[in-house]
Amino acid sequence: MSHEEKHMLSRLARAFAVPLLFAAISLSLPALASKKTEEELIAQLASTDEGKVTSALQGLEKEYPDSPTARAKVIAMLKDPREKVQRKAARVLGALNAKVDAKVLADITPLLKSTNKDAVVDGLKALRGLEAASTVPQILPLLASPDENIKRDACRTLAEIGSPAVIGKIEPLLADPNKKVQEDARVAIDKLKLKGK
Repeated sequence: MSHEEKHMLSRLARAFAVPLLFAAISLSLPALASKKTEEELIAQLASTDEGKVTSALQGLEKEYPDSPTARAKVIAMLKDPREKVQRKAARVLGALNAKVDAKVLADITPLLKSTNKDAVVDGLKALRGLEAASTVPQILPLLASPDENIKRDACRTLAEIGSPAVIGKIEPLLADPNKKVQEDARVAIDKLKLKGK
């Protein structure tokens, strides 16, 4: 490449650099401006719009994970009459590895009996992040679910919060027709065996 060509490329690069920089800044400004305060997100929990409430719960998880006030508000949302809100609140608590008591766990476990498969899975995922060994008896029947995703998530949750005593309940899934269920059962059994050592 000749000196003139290099010089021309250098000028082109400088000509595009400034507009690209301004474009990058202008794209990031809305993100900075849209960050809501904890108080704003908590106020949004009172919305009748389910989407706004779940968005606020997500915001509290991401932006204010250590706030006791936010955590208390998330726990309160477990009693919301809308299942989607309950599911999101449970998932946020699990993601935060929140310290919760038996009363809070009792507000999460009804998700395990939902006719909505996604709600059952959300309940299982939430319990995985909590100290929820007391809920194991409510999880065990899910190993017999006709839904492969529920069986798989039940195995994963038992691997996290269960004890080696539940291995015998999981073992029949090693012969499940679905290979993914078999694999999750095998992984769960291996994890549980390690807990017994």
